[in-house]
Amino acid sequence: MVEMLDFKRSAYVSVSLDHQRNKGRRSARMEKKAPDRQPNLLIIIVDNQWAGTLGCYGNAEHRTPHLDKLARQGMRFSNGYCTNGLCSPTRASVLTGLMPSQHGVHEPFNDNLSYLPEEWTAVREFRTLPLTLRNRGYNTALVGKWHLGQCAKPAVGFEHWVAFPRGHTTDFYNTRVLDNGKEYEVKDRHAVEFWAEKASEYLDDYDDEKPFFLYVGFNGPYTMSPTAFGPDHQNPFYKDYEDFDFKPLQEHIHEKLLAFITKPYDPNASPELDSADPLGMLEALNAEVFDYVRMHNDPSSRANIAAQNAMVDHGVGVIMEALERNKLEENTLVLYLSDHGLPYGQHGWWTAGLGFPQVMYDQNVNIPLIMRHTGAIDANRVPDLMVSEVDIFPTILDYLGFGDVEIADSPGRSFAPLLRGEPLAGWEQEVYFEHEETRGIRTPQYSYWKRLEAMEAENELYDLVNDPDMYENVYGKPGYKKIAAELDKKVVSFFEKYSNPRYDLWKGGRPKLITYRPFKWPQLWGKDWAVDTELNPEFSEE
Repeated sequence: MVEMLDFKRSAYVSVSLDHQRNKGRRSARMEKKAPDRQPNLLIIIVDNQWAGTLGCYGNAEHRTPHLDKLARQGMRFSNGYCTNGLCSPTRASVLTGLMPSQHGVHEPFNDNLSYLPEEWTAVREFRTLPLTLRNRGYNTALVGKWHLGQCAKPAVGFEHWVAFPRGHTTDFYNTRVLDNGKEYEVKDRHAVEFWAEKASEYLDDYDDEKPFFLYVGFNGPYTMSPTAFGPDHQNPFYKDYEDFDFKPLQEHIHEKLLAFITKPYDPNASPELDSADPLGMLEALNAEVFDYVRMHNDPSSRANIAAQNAMVDHGVGVIMEALERNKLEENTLVLYLSDHGLPYGQHGWWTAGLGFPQVMYDQNVNIPLIMRHTGAIDANRVPDLMVSEVDIFPTILDYLGFGDVEIADSPGRSFAPLLRGEPLAGWEQEVYFEHEETRGIRTPQYSYWKRLEAMEAENELYDLVNDPDMYENVYGKPGYKKIAAELDKKVVSFFEKYSNPRYDLWKGGRPKLITYRPFKWPQLWGKDWAVDTELNPEFSEE
């Protein structure tokens, strides 16, 4: 029995006790299974979690029993990769099957979007997963983090809407919620616990014959300042790690992070990174990096990070129990992933997007990806397929029986045959990612990062066979010039084929709402260069 935490009483109470009122309706529904309809779809997408933080991916310090169990029950992809190392761009890629240079979202949006029309969303003009499924008979629901624009009302095909109206988490225990037209605050409860409970309520209350698509966005583990800085005694899992002897980080904090410290610490500095206010961005970064200096090899911060991962794991267990008690396991495809990875001291780096040029270590881009469909997908399999976030949308459509739907210009590929136990022919073992001035390719043997030449930044190449932890940049070294040229050609060809000129920063395009390079792009493309805030026409299949 998975238990839900009641922080006010500091005790564990069973989730199922909270939903006894639905028992009669659930019992009636359980008599009416619909084996011939399309499966339900449940996506759990978490915030800032590198695959290497989970037990099932080899972490011996973090305990994640529910995710380990989910991995044993389905497929755990060892080579899942994001399209970008930050929140908004990757979430847009998951929902559209497009790269940042196609959908235009290159950085995470600020929380203050009051200057935009109320219907502005980042992926409004594209086909999205929720809209596509809604148009094919699915009920659609979002619970948790959105971070793709305005969120006062449901967007891009979602109907049920319980949203976190922020992108950045500064306090897990004081959460503002937009709940189907109502607004309220949740205090003294961990946000991840709350989202898990709201998702469970949706499953308990569900009594429609139509299939559902439930998208759950946990805003944890997060692994950034201020939530990961120092102890978190409100998190009940913190005590399990408070005295744990964590393996020390071998690297000092990176000098490119330290370069952001230009003045004394200001605890009142705004955390907003607003590219319209470059000096304000520098003040925010100054304060943030001060925190990372203090977090580096700090035992209480390491225990905090472990506890936040444990809370996410607990939330997954709560939702899996809701599926089980409602007898929905055999007719629900479950997909667990993170929006992107995040280093917490590895290679001397904290967070993502800071420093220049952007790094693309596996801690930044390798994400957990687990898929389960009880009785349909083979259990306890670990494919080594190189999978990108842009592959998820076409794979889901194919698996659910909508493989004929076109996702215009998507580089995504369907690996649904693998899920069905069929041969998967012609799969190229490579994925691509980008972040403003950096574009890259990851193969089983190499990770290559190409920088925009005009930015005067060095390319990087890592030999993953001889250097799996990516410590030695071998770009330009003897014996690597041929492979570097081949990988460079692949990167150039891929982005020339798929980038939308409107959003292709390398050719003068503009990002939606924000850039983390507010000085560099105008220097390159002229003083009139600015971010794109246009309200685009809404996508329609008609």
